[in-house]
Amino acid sequence: MEDIINKADGKVQVIFEKTGDKGSYRDALWFSEEDYDKLTPNEISDMQDERYNNWYAIVAAMPTE
Repeated sequence: MEDIINKADGKVQVIFEKTGDKGSYRDALWFSEEDYDKLTPNEISDMQDERYNNWYAIVAAMPTE
């Protein structure tokens, strides 16, 4: 899934999804338009990876039955 970018009322929402061996993770990053305009695509990707990695660490640590 490609990122979905919504702009409204001076805010920017970047919706993203990442899929791995533990399933799919979908989330959104919110920025003011001013902050969003200062970010590079790599910086946004790094933020998405950080969120995914945090989620993955929790899911991977869950005991299996």
